[in-house]
Amino acid sequence: MISKLILRVFPKKTSYTPIDKLTYYPNGIFQAPMFELFPEFGEIHISCSFTWDKAFCRKLQEEWQVFTDKPVKLGGPAFGSVAEDFTPGLYLKPNIIFTSRGCNNNCPWCIVPRIEGKLKELPIVPGNIIQDNNFLQTSRRHKEKVFEMLRTQKNICFKGGLQANLIDDHFVDNVTSLKISELWLACDTDASMSGFKKGCEKLQKAGFSREKIKCYALIGDDMDKNEARLQEIYHAGAMPFAQLFREFTEQKTEYPREWKQFARQWQRPAAIKGHMEKNTDFRDLMGCEHVIRK
Repeated sequence: MISKLILRVFPKKTSYTPIDKLTYYPNGIFQAPMFELFPEFGEIHISCSFTWDKAFCRKLQEEWQVFTDKPVKLGGPAFGSVAEDFTPGLYLKPNIIFTSRGCNNNCPWCIVPRIEGKLKELPIVPGNIIQDNNFLQTSRRHKEKVFEMLRTQKNICFKGGLQANLIDDHFVDNVTSLKISELWLACDTDASMSGFKKGCEKLQKAGFSREKIKCYALIGDDMDKNEARLQEIYHAGAMPFAQLFREFTEQKTEYPREWKQFARQWQRPAAIKGHMEKNTDFRDLMGCEHVIRK
């Protein structure tokens, strides 16, 4: 297996990065690598997911190459590694898989089409966490192969953010036959709310509750409008999860304290449930102004 030949290096450990004997996390520290601690490998891959880690990864590549005659390669989503170069299971924990890469949409806030291109279906490997950018754009034949694989899995999560207006009877009929833990949808704009509600309604009629239906919601421009959309997502039958918009630049997008507090409150299911049941206002609880980010 190629993974046995490659030492994979990640700037930081996350819940998705692998933890086998051929992975290393410098955690922002430059130091001479102790290659003797690792099994034999043929090359080193530095994988960078976030653009604000690019400078560190470039320097890491330069410094590590001094200590080895093995190739030290640099790539990952932050560097626009193309979908054709993607090897399922190499840079992720076991059971976290992509069955496709890319997306046929051109949403102005999303960098997936720019770095991965149009949707491409990948060979299917076993796993229970589907991380595709837009699984519902794949062909019916591809979906059926994925569903067939998933019938051997437990605690199944569709984590990539399902495009709600593409949820159809074929998808619903199949997921009801699976051991689903979570179905993550996306509702990033007010314009997508109508399609989101229709998709959510289909899932609810099939027996899925808010405990299983989750929803990513992009925020960071107008707090009043963001609050209203998050509440609508909840009322539609899904548990919202706020995500602050980040520019695809090497400088990490920073937000004032009020925005960070607002986002955190809309990322905690217990707080959200209490907030919605008591009809409180997170902004008032936090002492926030009703702000628009300039």
